[in-house]
Amino acid sequence: MHPLLLHGFGTSVRVNGRKLEVDWRSEGRKEVFRPQQLPFDSVVIDSMTGSVSFEALRFLAIHDTPVTLLRWNGTVLSTILPRGPSNGELRVAQVTAYQSHERRLIIARGFIREKVAKTISLDEALARTLPMEPGAVRKEAGGSMGSSLNDLRIYEARVAQAHWKEYAKAVELLWPNSGFMSRRSPQKSWSMSAADPTNALLNYGYSILEASCRAAIDSVGLLPEIGFLHEVASAKMPLAYDLQEPFRWLVDLSVIEVIRDGKLDRKRDFIVTENYHVRLRPVASEALLGRLSANMNRKVPMHGRSFAFETLIQETARRLARHLTGAGSRPGRLDLSYPFAMGESGHVDGDLKARVGAMSYAEGRSLGISKAGLFAMKRRAAKGRPLRLYGKVRDRIV
Repeated sequence: MHPLLLHGFGTSVRVNGRKLEVDWRSEGRKEVFRPQQLPFDSVVIDSMTGSVSFEALRFLAIHDTPVTLLRWNGTVLSTILPRGPSNGELRVAQVTAYQSHERRLIIARGFIREKVAKTISLDEALARTLPMEPGAVRKEAGGSMGSSLNDLRIYEARVAQAHWKEYAKAVELLWPNSGFMSRRSPQKSWSMSAADPTNALLNYGYSILEASCRAAIDSVGLLPEIGFLHEVASAKMPLAYDLQEPFRWLVDLSVIEVIRDGKLDRKRDFIVTENYHVRLRPVASEALLGRLSANMNRKVPMHGRSFAFETLIQETARRLARHLTGAGSRPGRLDLSYPFAMGESGHVDGDLKARVGAMSYAEGRSLGISKAGLFAMKRRAAKGRPLRLYGKVRDRIV
């Protein structure tokens, strides 16, 4: 993932001399991109004013570059996609599966099964350096998925509720008094009307993920309007929401990393509307996009090859297509599993940093830490980097 973010008052995109020219007028800068040499693979328009010429849209279409327009609150307004394949047989199979409660439930379980697995993996990884208890999420995940779509949605909601409760603990440590409690309030879902900066960041990240899922669905030839976990509704793209589920953890991780970096200011980098909704200023959106791009581009081994997570979104869409047409799928189950991996993502608070810095090598040995290991920990703590504390050693130090 390498998106080009267009924001700011009066930003314009046009073709000049066979080159794509982007003018950020409010920032006083301009960039020119030559044909077949684009350093980005998608365009995200996060601006209420500006212009894109017909020729610029044609230039982007020729280069198979999707364009996503965001609303003021960071949700997806529209996506302009390159022309994908037209597969009538696949689309008939998709509609037929949707009309079968049994087939639909199998597919929906496939999405939720992998979402829950990755949520647990993320919480366990973050719990090494943040005050989270993944056991609560594992407990809810161990419950029954039920025998209906409604049962499955209730199961997913319980797991999500446990996850957000633990996630809030991490946010509170990294960003005290920022106002994040959950993805829902007693009045309404905060997912569509963020009342705090963390929810605004999550909204924005999920919108970028949705755009990637839309592109993956289109590239396979599936219908985004026909989903399996999410219901069909006017102006909705249920299959894109389904495909997001196993990859939402990448956004959750990216938001934690942006908050951990400590470079965002609640007053300077966010806007509060008259309805008390929070939206991102360019500095915040650029910071999040940078983190999300790095995580989406991280590669993991799978089936003897190396895949970036963004590529795995496309592979997941292809797996679904094969399942729908009966090509290479196991009857009664949709397997969407893929490896979990994340880079360094942690937090070193002042007390722990001082504890490691003042620890003698003799004391380290008594705690089961080698001299070389303690030396490395001291260097990492001095730079504010995660300490990679595991098992009994972590318990003894903390």
